Formats: sequence, C-alpha cells, structure tokens
Amino acid sequence: MSEPTVEALYEQVRALAPAGADDAPATLQPVAPGIRVLALRTPTLPPATRTNVYLVGPEAGPVAVIDPGSPYPEDQAILDQVLAGLPPVAVLLTHHHGDHVGGAMALAARWSVPIAAHAATARRLTGRVTVTRTLEDGEAVCGATAILTPGHAEGHLCYAVGDATIAGDMVAGIGTILIDPSEGDMAVYFASLERLLARPPMTLLPAHGPAIPDGHGKLREYLSHRRLRESKVVSALRDRPRAVAELVAEVYSDTPRALWGLAERSMLAHLAKLAREQRAVQAGDGRWSR
Repeated sequence: MSEPTVEALYEQVRALAPAGADDAPATLQPVAPGIRVLALRTPTLPPATRTNVYLVGPEAGPVAVIDPGSPYPEDQAILDQVLAGLPPVAVLLTHHHGDHVGGAMALAARWSVPIAAHAATARRLTGRVTVTRTLEDGEAVCGATAILTPGHAEGHLCYAVGDATIAGDMVAGIGTILIDPSEGDMAVYFASLERLLARPPMTLLPAHGPAIPDGHGKLREYLSHRRLRESKVVSALRDRPRAVAELVAEVYSDTPRALWGLAERSMLAHLAKLAREQRAVQAGDGRWSR
C-alpha cells in the first residue's frame, strides 16, 4: 500500500475540526501602521481555519494585497467589498501553498493587477497561478520589502513594512508550522528563523492567528522547540536502529495520535537534516541509527 500524500494527511486532520469553527464574520482590522488584516476561510491545517490577507498601504489606498488565499467565492466577495474603497495595485504572495494563493487569480482578474512572488514560487505555481513579476531578496514593492526565508517552502518570502514583518508560514499565531521534506528543508528553515532573529525587533504578522508583538521571542521559541525535537530524535537513535513509526511514537509522544501522520513528515525532515550532518544514517531496511 502506498504512503498517503501530504494533501491526504491534511484532509484527515481537517476532518477533526469542530463544526462551526470558522463561522465568525471576517472583518478588516488594523494590526500595524500601514497594515490591515482580513482573516478569510481557507482549506488550511487545523487548528487554523483561516488565512490572513494583509493589505499594505495608506488609509485610503492604494494597497498591496498579500496572500489572498481563499478559494471560496463568498470569501472572495468579502475581500472585493473591502477593496472597493481601497484600490489594489498588486497581489504579493509569500509562497505557493493553496491556502495562500487560492484567491490570487480571481483577485488579479477582478482588479487587473499583477501577481508578484519569488521565482521558485512562480515555478511551483505553473499551471495554477500566473506570476507576472518575480521578486528578489531585498526588493521593495508597494511599501513592503521582500525577505527570502526558505525552509517551509523553497521560495518563501516575508515582507517587512516598518517595524512589522508579514511572516507567511515562518511562524504561526495558532498551531505550528509543518516542514515537509517533499518541498521543505529543516536545516534551511532553521537558518531562515536565525536570519529573521538577526533583524531589528519586530512585530510578526503570521498567516494564521493573531499578531505576535514580541517577534524575537516567538522566533527564539520556535528555534528552541525545533532543537528540542531534534535532540529527542538523536537520543532515540542511540540504543538501536529504529523505524520511522517507532521514532514518531517516542519523539512525538506529546502530540495527539491523530496528528502522527503529519508528525512523520516533520520527523523525516529532521532525519534528512541529521543525515546531511552525518549524525544519522538510514539502513537498507529503512530503519535509522546514529
């Protein structure tokens, strides 16, 4: 039997979300100078049920729209109603995942505006979303400066706006971030967290959940959490070779069993990092050891 895809694992976890979890109306809220947020329903990973759409620009517009992720016509209509008083000039994407780009094409067509993203994101979106402008690290567009932060996804961008950073899926205000080895890299993700931590103090504005005023504190928390997981993996490999399922049961014993399928993806990302560092090795039978 073939292994379930990440998309199938996502669907299994979404099915656990309680009914009515995302029934609250979406309302536009200021979160930082020159930035407002509208949390729209998306097929994202619980406990999140929405993706934050950020509008960057002056009070009366024009604005750049970052991550219009909802594929649902009723939520797209809410965004259109908001934009009727705030003329958009561009769509900016943090990365290629569906809960960040689901409404990008509809919005670009409705308002005749370009879609901008990193070149790696553009490649990932071929056939789904047409990126008409590629952004490089450090490039400023519509008052936002792109910061290349791969790891969760190869072309992931954050956007710095004054003392705030729109963080995409680098961190979350609700839930955690999955690093999947099919399109992410744990070592690169560590480096991107460190890169953000080296920047001046900031408010982090994640794609899911509320603003994080102590951005550096959250980045240190994420680094500590990932390093603790990694140390548990290394410890679990000391005694004898282990199958991945055994490692998940031990290292993610604090995680609900229903999430172990996704935990296995993160486990594989940790193991790939350790293997490159010559701290773990995989045998022919698939088991791992030190």
